[in-house]
Amino acid sequence: MRAVGLTRTGGPEVLEVLDLPEPEAADALVIETAAAAVNPVDLATRSGLIPTSLPAVLGWDLAGTVAHAPAGSGFRTGDRVLAMTAQLGTGVGSMAEYVAFDPGFVAHVPDGLKLEEAAALPLAGVTATQLLRRTPDRTGKRILLIGAQGGVGAHLAARLLDEPSTRTDLLVRPSDLPVWQEQRAGRPGEGAVLADPAQVETGAYDIVIDAGGVPALFDAVRPQGAFLTITPFSAPDPAARPEVAYTLIGVELDRDDLVSVAEAAARGIAPRQELTVLPFEDAAEAHRRLERGGFRGKLLLVP
Repeated sequence: MRAVGLTRTGGPEVLEVLDLPEPEAADALVIETAAAAVNPVDLATRSGLIPTSLPAVLGWDLAGTVAHAPAGSGFRTGDRVLAMTAQLGTGVGSMAEYVAFDPGFVAHVPDGLKLEEAAALPLAGVTATQLLRRTPDRTGKRILLIGAQGGVGAHLAARLLDEPSTRTDLLVRPSDLPVWQEQRAGRPGEGAVLADPAQVETGAYDIVIDAGGVPALFDAVRPQGAFLTITPFSAPDPAARPEVAYTLIGVELDRDDLVSVAEAAARGIAPRQELTVLPFEDAAEAHRRLERGGFRGKLLLVP
């Protein structure tokens, strides 16, 4: 079978379409991949910023159909499914024609949701869900969300903007300002859309959620407030402000969260991002586009 992977780290040019044996079924669920999403973690793994064993197949997200279902798994051959494989922890990359994974962390794709749409959801949606679960009580609080235009940020914004008891300001890229001003309009909560970190008030926020990697805005949190980030390589030094509750979020495999994200997308609650679909052979181009920045939506690779 074909898979997108690497035998050495470096720039996008190190990506290859590898010829690998199909995974053995055993007690695993075997998924025939329809699409796998490209995420920033894949870029960091490919470049060597995040160490991984080599050779490696990349990818954390996928959707497809069940090719083999072990007895008692709750799945049948042909079922439409999605999964987050957490490649760095499990060693299982999603960018392969067939992926064998623990059925306990796989979810059905709801009716009305295309497989390509489902493939864009797992990592971003589950990260956002787990981040909000660890966010302090938001009732009556002023919140700053950094990086609302990104995958995780879009999921967070969809939830925060529908909370009428909070005032949520969004910080986005200048090129995304008109899109998010439209998103902001008519939502129940109050707040502004900002496009320049210089517009952010120092010490004005009860909670700052950084989904974009802007550590300088650690100063935007008031004393005794909370700062949460998902960007370990562009995070502030928590020792600089010990009076602020600092949390670095690392996503964990959780089937219930995956089911919740998929069902929210099917009901139109979670954001449906613009999808750009490329073949496995164009994996390097997908990495270049994401690396250049300014990309809107989600990049998917298909076998």
